[in-house]
Amino acid sequence: MGSSVLQTYVVCTSVLYLKFLRVTMIQAKKTFEAGGRAPEDKSLPLARGHPKQTYGMDPEAEKDEKILKAREVEHRWRRIVQNDLESIPLALVVFGIGVAIEDRINPTVQIGAMATYTALRCFHTIAYANKLQPHRAWCWRLGVVAIVVGAVNAVVGVYA
Repeated sequence: MGSSVLQTYVVCTSVLYLKFLRVTMIQAKKTFEAGGRAPEDKSLPLARGHPKQTYGMDPEAEKDEKILKAREVEHRWRRIVQNDLESIPLALVVFGIGVAIEDRINPTVQIGAMATYTALRCFHTIAYANKLQPHRAWCWRLGVVAIVVGAVNAVVGVYA
């Protein structure tokens, strides 16, 4: 059986991956609804009942209020995906370094940082999807603090 630090890392990584998978699935659906997929994707099941797929470059769509609203929603979900890609990989590297030297770090600090970061990333997605400011910004800021706490814990541990 693994240590509590390793178990927490595995659970947090799994939660973050499943969250990211769900977000990318939603984003893909929103792209179809906005007509933003490649033209050859018109035969895919998700394209049925949605606008012509033109990478979102159909000049006629500019006049359609429904498509313009769908594009706005699709851009929001693209930013959610991009935001995850900007944060999660390096956070997992930082936390993974702490796991790699877990016999030298403060395990309570590392577990707290990982669990806090994971919860905040989930709340960040909810806040972004629902246009909640300043909630989204606070989730991002506190998530950065959690990463820094994990990094400092690892640096202190490596020199202890």
